[in-house]
Amino acid sequence: MEKATKIDQIDAKILKMLIAEARTSFTDIGTECKITLSAVRMRYKRLCREGLINGEVMLVNPHCLGYRHIIDLGITTDTENEEDVAKFLDSRPYLSQAVKHFGKFNFYAKVALKDLNQLSKIIEELESNHKIKHVDALIWAEAVNVEFPQNLIIKPLKHENKYKKTQRPALTKLEQSPLELDETDRKIASILSRKARTPFRKIAQDLDLSTKTVIQHYRKLRENLLTLSTVTLDLNKLGYHALGNLYIKASNRSKMDEICRQILEVPNVIVIIRLIGAFDLYVAIALEDFNNLFDAQEKIRQISGLEKIDLILTPMMPVWPLNLFPALLENEVMPKHWPEESSNQPQKKNE
Repeated sequence: MEKATKIDQIDAKILKMLIAEARTSFTDIGTECKITLSAVRMRYKRLCREGLINGEVMLVNPHCLGYRHIIDLGITTDTENEEDVAKFLDSRPYLSQAVKHFGKFNFYAKVALKDLNQLSKIIEELESNHKIKHVDALIWAEAVNVEFPQNLIIKPLKHENKYKKTQRPALTKLEQSPLELDETDRKIASILSRKARTPFRKIAQDLDLSTKTVIQHYRKLRENLLTLSTVTLDLNKLGYHALGNLYIKASNRSKMDEICRQILEVPNVIVIIRLIGAFDLYVAIALEDFNNLFDAQEKIRQISGLEKIDLILTPMMPVWPLNLFPALLENEVMPKHWPEESSNQPQKKNE
């Protein structure tokens, strides 16, 4: 098991500030931490060099691009067929984030759709592979404001729950039109979705634009399309070696706002996704050890209105938050083996 990277309170405060906003200036960080600008730069470079910070991203709202439906696909196969199935899944252009899973399913994959009617065709196409036994679908009821990095405890800082109620737009709200983006919007958003701290001047030079023009586009994009600007972390290096994946069925879905609020009072709950299907919520909890797991389980079980909780433990991913949707900003290509009505499928891009 990888040992946690040793950091002090100033390091932890720097991480907290960059998790909240990746573009926070080193000057502002220095003022808040009461250290010099050069000291901030040195600490930031060290945190990157040691792999604790391993990226800087802006998360993309797929709804703004017309992708109203995000679906988790749970894929079941026999153990001896996992290698072949993994290659098959990797070859499907409409799938993203196809990863091996430990639990009920052998693999989880995600798909973004503009038309939910395409889901049945995807499942049929996947199950046409005789080595895939079954495909289950969990439809997201939302795909924005589902990450809560500020709820992560970064020791030696103490936990402060700063969760504020946010507007969580539903992907199924069909009357909302997709955001009108020109080619410049897409290029700027694509750069920032993968490299959030890129200076506006550098973007302007690369795209042969004025810095003022880039800033104007950026302000438009941050209103709706680019929902969260954050650094990505290797949580293993913070001492979190497992992820608790909770699938929750509520007894009364009219109480979901209150249930989510209470769940977010549990430390290290870093993701909550509302679902449509067999479960109503997916909750991810960063875990240091079994004591953390037992404490979190006990707190969640005390929340009224929960009918069923299924828990799956998985190794902690090396990069979090996940940057799921930047490929949707790029030109879309119809897979050759797909029927004509599937022409709005995004081309898969490995992250």
